[in-house]
Amino acid sequence: MISKAVKWKVSAAWTLTAVVTAAGIGWSRSLPELKTTVSQFKSGLFTQYSRSFKDNSGWIYAIALSPDGTTLASGSYGGIIKIWNLQTGELLYTIKAHTDAIESLAISPDGNLLASGSWDNRIKLWNLKTGILINTLKGHADDVKAISISPDGRLLASGSTDKTVKLWKFPQGKLLRTLPDTDWIKSVAFSPDSKILASGSENGSIKIWWLNDAGNYTLSGHSGSVKSVAFSPDGKTLATGSADKTVKLWQFTNGKVLHTLTGHSGPVQSVAFSQDGQALASGSYDKTIKLWNLKTGELMTNFAEHSKPVWSVAFSSQNPVLASGSGDETIKLWPVPVPIATQVNSPAPEVEAAPSEILSPGEIAQLNRKVYDQIDNSWRSTPTFKTSLVYRVAVNEKGVIIDCQPLNQAAADFIQEVSLSSFRQGSKHQHFYQFKVVLKPSGVLEVSPW
Repeated sequence: MISKAVKWKVSAAWTLTAVVTAAGIGWSRSLPELKTTVSQFKSGLFTQYSRSFKDNSGWIYAIALSPDGTTLASGSYGGIIKIWNLQTGELLYTIKAHTDAIESLAISPDGNLLASGSWDNRIKLWNLKTGILINTLKGHADDVKAISISPDGRLLASGSTDKTVKLWKFPQGKLLRTLPDTDWIKSVAFSPDSKILASGSENGSIKIWWLNDAGNYTLSGHSGSVKSVAFSPDGKTLATGSADKTVKLWQFTNGKVLHTLTGHSGPVQSVAFSQDGQALASGSYDKTIKLWNLKTGELMTNFAEHSKPVWSVAFSSQNPVLASGSGDETIKLWPVPVPIATQVNSPAPEVEAAPSEILSPGEIAQLNRKVYDQIDNSWRSTPTFKTSLVYRVAVNEKGVIIDCQPLNQAAADFIQEVSLSSFRQGSKHQHFYQFKVVLKPSGVLEVSPW
């Protein structure tokens, strides 16, 4: 990446590892630099992970990310919890937590406590910083398959093969209520306002529980067990992943199915919304993770480098990262190149993708430099915009910009002010290369390979 300061001085300190793809150039960086990483992110492409942690304690059934984006917890078939530094990949400590498999983990909203649910019928609460056991919740008569902590930090919900959902006072552990069902409970999730609980069962039904009066109703549509449920950040949409190999998006207040997402060839084990609510990730027994556009229901990209089923997926709230845990005993971190919303809302590319020649890192650096210089020479005005402008530019083999595409609304609004409209030629060349360009309100210009 090349950055430009307000006084137009160039900072050229950057370290990149090239990843050649079929339609442009992708890049992978160390995790602390992910905020400036941009890689291929187009529907149907197989995108490489940026980091992989080897667990070696059995199939990884559950992962959870801390709210501050610094810590990842993993739970395995062997009853082991491992705590990782998300930024460095360092294993911080290991807990022999349960006598049977851990299928669900949750971290409290304040980031201080970790909850684990196990096939040993127990829920345990841990100090996330020290690994010290704080409390053990006993009450289920069979496997605990799912747990969730309410966003207000006051409740913990647990679902079990004893056909009940239990509500606990958190973190004290007092059992407040038992919600009966007719089949095994495979998944639970709280709404963002903590007033509604969704549960998915073995028989394919989803129950919506109103916690203020314990009323509930049932959503029907899946033909297989509902293994994962998740509310969108705005609380308006419920996503469900099922053994019937589909993901459904519900307007749950009236039972309407907004989209049925098909494409997985195995049961969908886990679903998770991006923080901006514009995309959904689904992890499957087919060993893949798919990222979906929530407005259209279309597949945005496909991650396929796990060698065994993907049991759990989770977005970081602080970094552009998607994490996955798998039966191959690894945790993989996948870079999300720009805010999902800009990807989802961006117009169709004006330059058609074509196979690129394989370039060395040195050649890529030269192209990066040429892109920077062209935009540096054209952008000389004092910024009046308040939000960073994000563009995707295409260059030919000589480094000449042949097209410029705004990736957020501000970029479209201010394209004349920053003198980039002249680059919107819509030209088509046999080979072209793509770069991300960010113009910041502070006067900083950043250019990095796509």
